[in-house]
Amino acid sequence: MSRSIEVILRDEIFDEIEIEYPDDHNTNLLDQGIDSAGFIKLIVSIESKFNIAIPDEDLLFENFSTAGLIINYLTAKSIA
Repeated sequence: MSRSIEVILRDEIFDEIEIEYPDDHNTNLLDQGIDSAGFIKLIVSIESKFNIAIPDEDLLFENFSTAGLIINYLTAKSIA
């Protein structure tokens, strides 16, 4: 992958879901204004941009509640 996970997350995915990318990777996305519809858009966009399928058992907000957790999840997926 030529562009980093964080760049795609910040410049494409967060832009699509219309949530400001947090300076602190530990900021809860609820504090950034994400709602249930935004969470679904986030997951769909992640799956599309990274060409992955997120298993149902991983689809918990707690797994994707911060930019840092999303980056860690995607890093683990790209290594696996």
